[in-house]
Formats: sequence, structure tokens, C-alpha cells
Amino acid sequence: MKKNLMVIRKGTIVDLDAFFSLYWISSLEHTHYSGRLDSLKPKAQCKEYIINRQRELLNDRNHFFLVAETNEKVIGMITGHVGERDEAHIYKIERIGFIDEVCVHPSYRTSGIGRKLLDAMLKLLYGEDVEFIGVGVAFKNPAFHFYKTCGFTPEGMWLIQQKKSHTKKRQTKK
Repeated sequence: MKKNLMVIRKGTIVDLDAFFSLYWISSLEHTHYSGRLDSLKPKAQCKEYIINRQRELLNDRNHFFLVAETNEKVIGMITGHVGERDEAHIYKIERIGFIDEVCVHPSYRTSGIGRKLLDAMLKLLYGEDVEFIGVGVAFKNPAFHFYKTCGFTPEGMWLIQQKKSHTKKRQTKK
């Protein structure tokens, strides 16, 4: 019996529909753990924006796009970039790498594809002479544990407040 060979390669313009399909699956999952903050616009509206943005990034030498493929089917993808840290003019560490998106088709999860994609992206980003690579992930996201097992450590957290909570708090103080 022939074993399916999985290949990680540079993503191209031909992969953009598959990229969006995986991105959309991941986005729908995000709404389950982040709630109102990450509610989604209609799929068609998002598709046009996401594909056009990724098409533009294909030509940017600071952005990287990799896909995992088996039997000529894209089953995973990862994007990342190198850029200046927020307020780079203040911090000693100015340029860092960023992991932007990692998506693996649900049928292929827990098979090591995400880790292989991440390892390939880390190699590319560290090859750009950066000392640190960051990833933003909600603590409720199951990927939080994945990144920790891959050597990432929590370094900060966003706290948010909804407008109606602020308004309610002010009204009860009167």
C-alpha cells in the first residue's frame, strides 16, 4: 500500500482559494472561544478581502506563505512576516518575526502537520536575522497549548472592556 506523501512548499497564487477555505474554517472556530469580539462578516465579503490581501503579500519579501499538500490537495497553511515591533524606536529589539496564521484542515489535525508547518516557518523567519518570533493567540484557543509545546512562552495579555459594561458601571455609581 502506497503511503500518502505530505509536502511543505511555498504557497502561490494558485493556492489562494484553498488558503481562504482553511482560513475560513479557522475563523469559524475562533468565534466559539472569543465570542462577540471576533464575530464575522458574511463569507463572500471576507473572501474577497482575504484573498486580495494575501495576493498582495505574495510579492512582499518580508511575508512568507507555506502550504502542506498531499495528493495535490492543500491540507494546511501558515503565513508569517518579519517587521518592526510596535514602538520599535523605543525598544532595543526592533525587528521581530511574526506567525500570522496557521490552519490545518480538521481531518488532518493531530498528525504533526501544524508542527511541520511551524518548524518550516520558524526556519524562514530566523533566517531573516531576527532574535524573537511572536504569535498572537487567545488563551481560550486550543492553539495556545500547541504553541507552548513548540517552545513559545506567554509574554503578555490583552484585556478588553465592552462599552455597555462601562456604561452600566457608571450608571450604578450615580
